[in-house]
Amino acid sequence: MPEQQKNSSSQNPKNRKRLGDILVEAGVITLEQLQEALAKQKIMGKRLGQVLIESEITTEDDIATTLAAQMEIPYINLNEILIPPEILTAIPEPIVRSHNLLPISLDMNRLRITMADPLDLFIIDEISFQTGYDLEIGISPESQIEAAIKYYYGATGDSLKTAVDTMTAEHRTELGISEEYFTAFDINDESRDIPVVNLVNNIIHQSIKDKASDIHIESDEASVVVKCRIDGMLNELMRAPKSIQNELVSRLKIMAQMDISEKRLPQDGRIKVKLATHTVDLRVSTLPTVFGEKIAIRILDKSRMQLTLDQVGFDKQLLEQFKKLSSSPNGILLMTGPTGSGKTSTLYAAVNFIKNAHINITTVENPVEYLIPGINQVQVRPEIGLSFARTLRSILRQDPNVILIGEIRDAETAQIAIESALTGHLVFSTLHTNDAASAVTRLIEMGIEPYLVASAVIGVGGQRLVRLLCRSCKSMKTITEENLAVLKESGMTAEKLYAPEGCLVCRKTGYLGRTAIHEIMTINDEIHELILEEASARVINEAALRSGMRSMRTDGLNKVLAGITTVEEVTRITRSDSHYKKRNS
Repeated sequence: MPEQQKNSSSQNPKNRKRLGDILVEAGVITLEQLQEALAKQKIMGKRLGQVLIESEITTEDDIATTLAAQMEIPYINLNEILIPPEILTAIPEPIVRSHNLLPISLDMNRLRITMADPLDLFIIDEISFQTGYDLEIGISPESQIEAAIKYYYGATGDSLKTAVDTMTAEHRTELGISEEYFTAFDINDESRDIPVVNLVNNIIHQSIKDKASDIHIESDEASVVVKCRIDGMLNELMRAPKSIQNELVSRLKIMAQMDISEKRLPQDGRIKVKLATHTVDLRVSTLPTVFGEKIAIRILDKSRMQLTLDQVGFDKQLLEQFKKLSSSPNGILLMTGPTGSGKTSTLYAAVNFIKNAHINITTVENPVEYLIPGINQVQVRPEIGLSFARTLRSILRQDPNVILIGEIRDAETAQIAIESALTGHLVFSTLHTNDAASAVTRLIEMGIEPYLVASAVIGVGGQRLVRLLCRSCKSMKTITEENLAVLKESGMTAEKLYAPEGCLVCRKTGYLGRTAIHEIMTINDEIHELILEEASARVINEAALRSGMRSMRTDGLNKVLAGITTVEEVTRITRSDSHYKKRNS
C-alpha cells in the first residue's frame, strides 16, 4: 500500500474501529473494564479515553502507544521536537484548540499532524479539505498536546499579536518582536485601540496566567527588557527598542495612579486587575536609574495563596510541631526568611488553622496582601502616622486573642509585640533573618531585654522556597559525586535520584511549582538559658540541632530523596549544617 494511503485515516479500515475495541483487542483493558467505562461514560458525559484514564483503568500513554501500533501510525513525543513558527499557521488555531491536535511539519504538499484522537475521521477530512494538503497522521498523549498548544499558541485563543494588530507596520517592526513571540503569549481582556494599552495588558495577564510572582521592566542604552519571575527565577519575556520605554512606563504609572511627570524620585502604587473569575492586586514601584525608570510589579493573586497548613510544605513531623505552636494560648511565634520566601503565606495558613467563632483575631500589615474571612485586618499608613506601633497599641484596646504583625521592623514594634505576648496574647510575626536562631539575637539587637525575649518567644520557624521537579518529565538518574558528597555531609546517601529533564508542561525548565523547606526551633530550657546569656546565633543554632531541630538543609534533602526537588535547588538556598559547627569550633 502506498505511504499516503496507509496514513490516510479515511482509507485505512483499521481506523474505523472504536477505541474500546482496539484496547480490548490489544489486551490493554478487559471487556469487563470496557463495559464498566462505557457505563460511567453515560453518566460523566466525557470521551471514553478520558473515562478510562480518570478511572485509573489505563493511562494516556498506554492508549496512545496502543493506537499507534494498532493503526500503524507514528507515536510522537512532543517534548522531543520543536515546531517551527511558520508551521503553526498551517491549520486554523480554532481547529487546533477544539480538536486537540497540532501541525508538526510540512514537506512540499504533505502536512504531518499529531492528534490525541486519530479516530476522528471527520476532522481529518475537514483539515485536508480546508488546507489542501495530504495529511500524515500521528498520535500523542492528550496532556502533551494540551501543554504544547499552551506553549506555542498561548493559554487562550488570543495571542500577543492581537495586542499589536492596531500598530502601524513601522511600529511593529520597531518593536522587533517575532511572530514566534506573538504566539507565545495571550491576553484575557478585550482588545483596545491604543497599542501600548494592549501591550501592557497582555504582559500583565500573561504573567498572571504563568503564575509569575513579579514583573520587571528594565532598560539599558539601546533596549527595554520585560522579565517575569516564575518559580523564583527570572525569565525574559520580550526585548524592545528604547523608544517604547516611555510609553510602557507612563501607561503603568497611570494605571497605578502615580505622578507621570515625576521621573526623578521613586514612587509606589497599586493596580487592581479584573479577571474572569477573580481580581488580582499588583504592587507597583518605580526606581530612577541612569537609563530611565525601572518598574517592578509584585503580583498578589489571592486565588493562589489561600493555603492550609497541610499545603505549605511541612512533612508530618514538622506539621504537628507547627500546629502545636500555633495553638498556644500566648507567646510569640516567628517566621524568618528573605523577601519572597513565603513567610506571610505560612502565617496566614496558621491563622486559618486556629480561627473560629470564639476567638478574636486581628492583623496589622503593610500592605494587607490577602483578605481572610472572619478576621479583622488593618493596613498601616505611615504617611498619615498610622505606623505598626501605633496600630498595635490601638489593637490591644480591641480585646484581641491573636495578633498577626506583618513584620517586626523596629524596636518599638518589637517591644509592643513582646508585651502583648507576655500579657496573654498569641502573636504571629515575621523577621528578615537567615535562620531561626538569628531571630532571637535580632530582637536583642533591637534593644529588647534578653529575659523578655526568652520569656515571650515560644518558637521560630525558618523558611525557603525550592522549585518542584516537573512530574511530567522528571527521570531517575545515577547520582553525581558532587551530590553524593552533599548527602553524606548530612548523613544521607542514595544511588539514584530524580533529575530535571524539561518538557512542554514545564516550559523546558524541568521544574514546575514551588514548595517550602523549613526548620522549627522550639524554645526549650537550654535555649532559654542561652538567650539570657546573650549567646550568638551560631551557639543557639547548635543547641537547637542537638535538641532535635531539623535544619532547612536536612528538610530539603529529605525532599530530594522523596523525588520532590533536587540537590542543586536545596544547596542554592541553604547553608550546610557543618558551616555552623566549623564556625563554633
